[in-house]
Amino acid sequence: MSLLILEDVQKHFGAQEILRGASMRIDPGEKVGLVGRNGGGKTTLLRMIEGHEHPDWGSITLRKGATLGHVPQRPEFAPGVKVRAFVELGLEETRKALARLEELTRIMGEVEGPELERAVKEHDELHHHVELLGGYETERRVESVLRGIGLVPEFWEREARTLSGGEKSRVALARELVAGGDLILLDEPTNHLDLPGIEWIENWIRQLKSAVLVVSHDRRLLTNAVETIYELERGTLVRYTGNYAQYVRLKEERFTSDLRAYEEQQDFLRKEREFIKKHMGSQRTAEAKGREKKLQNLELVQAPFNDVRKPVIHPPKAERGGEIVLETRGLGAWFDPQKPLIQDLDLRIGRGERIGILGRNGAGKSTLLKILAGRREASAGVVELGHKAACGYYDQDTSELRDDGTPYTEIRRHWPQMTDQEIRNHLARFLFRGNDIDASVASLSGGERARLCLAKLTLSHPSWLAMDEPTNHLDLAARTSLEEMLGDFDGAIVCISHDREFLDGLCNRILEVDDGGVTSYAGNYSFWRERKAEEAGVASAEKARKAAAAPKPAPKAPEPEKKTQPGKIKNPWAFEKLEKKIMELEQERDTINASLVTEDVYRNAAKMKELQFRLAEIERDLGDANKQWEEWIA
Repeated sequence: MSLLILEDVQKHFGAQEILRGASMRIDPGEKVGLVGRNGGGKTTLLRMIEGHEHPDWGSITLRKGATLGHVPQRPEFAPGVKVRAFVELGLEETRKALARLEELTRIMGEVEGPELERAVKEHDELHHHVELLGGYETERRVESVLRGIGLVPEFWEREARTLSGGEKSRVALARELVAGGDLILLDEPTNHLDLPGIEWIENWIRQLKSAVLVVSHDRRLLTNAVETIYELERGTLVRYTGNYAQYVRLKEERFTSDLRAYEEQQDFLRKEREFIKKHMGSQRTAEAKGREKKLQNLELVQAPFNDVRKPVIHPPKAERGGEIVLETRGLGAWFDPQKPLIQDLDLRIGRGERIGILGRNGAGKSTLLKILAGRREASAGVVELGHKAACGYYDQDTSELRDDGTPYTEIRRHWPQMTDQEIRNHLARFLFRGNDIDASVASLSGGERARLCLAKLTLSHPSWLAMDEPTNHLDLAARTSLEEMLGDFDGAIVCISHDREFLDGLCNRILEVDDGGVTSYAGNYSFWRERKAEEAGVASAEKARKAAAAPKPAPKAPEPEKKTQPGKIKNPWAFEKLEKKIMELEQERDTINASLVTEDVYRNAAKMKELQFRLAEIERDLGDANKQWEEWIA
């Protein structure tokens, strides 16, 4: 039975039609991605599923008894509530279920006959529900989620309402991930997360037993974590089986097939109408009338729709300068001298280089970019610009825009020599048309502000670009246009981005900012990821070799076997399963550790990386399982 069913849903805001017959089905455990243009109605659709909006027509049905989790766009916190305490509120249903399971275990030992059958049935159903909610590792799950999305222990006892906007969003996200539920709605969950957090939530979605409906512009997440794509286009929903990469292929195939069918029918209609016109009133009048009648009853194939609207972003003309864009020597940056963000950095950027800056949130990425772009003074060292080096800077906060202006006045203010028609033509390339050019900047959405900043950037003539999260707020079509523009740009590019697809397609060099140091890697994001895995594998192999070479302690006298008392164990059936899991994990761990010191493994980087990834997973799962085992013994 489907978990969520939308049938012929229609929604209007005044005269504007947002949805016009949208239908969708989500099954238990299904991972679904929702894509579409900014402003196309995706958030409205989620709000209707949540119950905050109501359809003008049609129905939205959530299976009876099913639980729904969603993250509010502007989370609110009561005074005095700490971060960890707020996240733990998501465990309320799990704790109630566990308490009832424990009660049922006691009841099953005291009753028999029909009462026992009813208790066993309820126990089995409740056990399945607990697993859906995340299993029995409730307290461990809170810490795992908080760390995974980048909220380190220093945050856990802070008052939630004192956090920044991005931190508040992550806390609200953590509570819903901890809570589990039958269906979880996620609207751009990777916003405010760094790359490790994005990869973590991608794996979390994949492993969840809950169904998930996720709205995202992160193509890598939609490729790696979902199995079904719904596209919201012109107010209707079209289902594509498969991930994002398959959706792109299937959409193109569907359009090609529909266009062929439409063109074939149009050709048939043209020939039939010519025949009717030619032979009506001749000896073949009866045949012409017959064909005319058939045409009147023919079901017409509609011309397929292919929305090709996207910003037409021409690359700015790069000023021809020297081969070196800029060079730093002994560069340092800090807010507190005791905790430097950047120190002793010697860096050279050449003309035409494409550099991506990576690092955890707060590591100093934006600070470094601003110093290189001349937007902030360095705390130490020097930055020397190359011959005719001029920087075009893109700020993710779009703070350069004046809220009291309009798209038209923003262009006029900086380029007064442009004619009225030139300004209108330029803004039209960025999808500002008609009355859009006179809209208040303060009323623009994040995506519209981003497009306006790009419109201004392309009118400048920089020799290189410094861009801080340029794909934020852009929909998939706009991201594609931006990538095409940057690919054609002649000058150097230095950018910060959490869009892995963007980094892979654009960059040929990665700078990793971590603990005050900056490490350079020649290659794109995927190459950097592989190198990091190899480094971790070598370090782990060295640790394993040292452990194998260390003298073994004298064996201890065997301890008397601990006998568990079934009457004091919460859920003995699950406990037996847990013990079996621990033994299997320990055996696999020992096997991998033994293989790591063999020559055929440590000389094979790919095999070493694969085993290291698996060993890390085993250690994590084993730690969680052992803690469960200890907590389950009464």
